[in-house]
Amino acid sequence: ILPAANGWPATWVWGAAGAATLLLATLPWLRLRRPAPDPVARVDLANCNGCGRCALDCPYNAIVMQPRADGRRGPRQPLVLADLCASCGICAGACPSSTPFRSAEELVTGIDMPQLPIGEVRERMGAVLERLSGEAKVLVFGCECAADAAALERPGVAAVNLLCTGMLPPSFIEYALRAGADGVLISGCRESDCAYRLGQALTEERLRGEREPHLRANVPRERVVVAWAGRGDEGRLEHALEALRERLRGAPAAAPRPLPRHARERAGG
Repeated sequence: ILPAANGWPATWVWGAAGAATLLLATLPWLRLRRPAPDPVARVDLANCNGCGRCALDCPYNAIVMQPRADGRRGPRQPLVLADLCASCGICAGACPSSTPFRSAEELVTGIDMPQLPIGEVRERMGAVLERLSGEAKVLVFGCECAADAAALERPGVAAVNLLCTGMLPPSFIEYALRAGADGVLISGCRESDCAYRLGQALTEERLRGEREPHLRANVPRERVVVAWAGRGDEGRLEHALEALRERLRGAPAAAPRPLPRHARERAGG
């Protein structure tokens, strides 16, 4: 401030300094506009059996189990600690009720994300599977924090984005293969760089059958590929997609395994 005082009138300099000091002093009391917080996971006790998988898989310990309050089955129920919830959806991917094979017209799960419910994921998946055509049809499950899976879409490729790859219930992979996809590509953040810490590790454990819910043994593993690719790594994801499609073109056709009747009706056939 002293060099400025040498070139400008002292009253200007000290006046500006006083105004700046006053502004800084009032900042703590100003009602500054803050962004709205992300939605937190929501529990639906009518579809919750109190298994505790959501609490076990939450990367932030944002879910605790407490005594059941509604008198329904199971001794416990989850409680979401809103201040700790990162809105990743990993808990929804862990819930045993998050399966597309359920006969309910509207899929409601024990724990879910308001901004992208598992039921909406099922609807999106059914819609994009209907658009697949040609040979070596692939459904890509992407992550909003990772490489843009939607950029891969073409007549033989469709994409469904999730909040985190860890939000993907393994049963959705089986459903996709039985509903028209020849292969499934699962993508997410760069290896060991998950935006939500554990999305990659939990997904891989579920696919290997080391964690519940797991990918069933009768799902052909040669038709399922995992490719971790962060933002800016779309070329790596494209390479993994083309490698999978090339392998599918040379592979014998998979034995037909129709969907259950209610699932066929929902999928339009």
